Amino acid sequence: MSKQQILFVDDEPMVLQGLQRTLRPQRGEWDMVFVESGAQALEHMAVRPFDVIVSDMLMPRMNGAELLKEVVRRHPATVRMVLSGHADKELISQCVGVAHQFISKPCDPEQLKALVKNACQLAGGLLDGEVKQVIGTIDRLPSEPGVFLELREALARPDIESRGLGAIIQRDPGMSAKTLKLVNSAFFGMRKTVSDPQEAVAYLGVEIVRTLVLSDGIFEALEPISSRAFKVGEVWRHSLAVAKAAQAIAKLEGMPLARQREAYAGGLLHDVGVLILASSFPDLYDQVTETARAKAGPLTAAEDWVFGVSHAEVGAYLLGLWGLPAHLLEIVRLHHQPPALVGEELDPVTMVHAADVICGAAAGGSDLFGAASFDPDLLRRPWFPRRLEAWQALGVAATAMEKGDA
Repeated sequence: MSKQQILFVDDEPMVLQGLQRTLRPQRGEWDMVFVESGAQALEHMAVRPFDVIVSDMLMPRMNGAELLKEVVRRHPATVRMVLSGHADKELISQCVGVAHQFISKPCDPEQLKALVKNACQLAGGLLDGEVKQVIGTIDRLPSEPGVFLELREALARPDIESRGLGAIIQRDPGMSAKTLKLVNSAFFGMRKTVSDPQEAVAYLGVEIVRTLVLSDGIFEALEPISSRAFKVGEVWRHSLAVAKAAQAIAKLEGMPLARQREAYAGGLLHDVGVLILASSFPDLYDQVTETARAKAGPLTAAEDWVFGVSHAEVGAYLLGLWGLPAHLLEIVRLHHQPPALVGEELDPVTMVHAADVICGAAAGGSDLFGAASFDPDLLRRPWFPRRLEAWQALGVAATAMEKGDA
């Protein structure tokens, strides 16, 4: 098995020496290069590929943001991380579009090892070739135009509170994903991971959200996707319906409030891979949609045939690059194939899986979502039939609400 290639960049020799000492035990797994400038980093990257680059932010001549901007352009598949002791608004603004993750300096050696190791696992995962190159350039996901406009109008009001902003942001998968990326980064020194978009907005505060949205443009309204067969509005309606249904099912089953919120966030984000593939490869995604329609089969099977990978894996890969909590990545990655249950114990992955199937059917069997089916292990559970009717009622109600029928 080949070693992962890691590049560290810092203009302070003492910092590089400290990193070398700290990471010496990783030499069996990582092939590491340590350089003192952005120019040196680009020279090394020109002659060999790197899985991960970890760069200081404040460096002379070429700072970290400028370096990572060049890495995006020249080597988009490389995972980009910032290691810095400065966490002001200007730094956030510079890093928001070029860095996948942010590590505070001085950092806990074990945290640094864990973050880089996770990045290496992502870099060496299922994706390769053009798909990974494209995902590496994505710094935001398109937002539904109506929700985006509502957010901008809300931010223009001097009396807006974080609760109101959170209620808007949690209705859009792209906005929610980017907000969770920011709040879970070391920019904000969180002692725990945050999975709830509303909670994330509360931690960020109104002023930071206002600056990031109005000045730095971290969200963007949808550019029309040049696809003959793909209707992007279906993705938003379905995602929001699944989020509401999964949360309602979790509440019905007596799950704690934190798990209910996790089910909502997982449902909202479960199909971000569809947005990525359809917006990045519109012609190929037409083939996916047409294949799924012709064979009356699941969307994932058609994606595997066209791309060699499904939207579940693509979505989990991007959200993993962004440093979202592992339990949300699990929901996104496994929402079509949930792990085997133990007895009657339920988890948010199962809630989102069930909501996805139910809402897809309730929407009238659309080409995109109507062919999904329940996991065979779930169908074999003796308790499943007595729960299904109540779950279906919740899914139908959530779907009707998003279609404007309720």
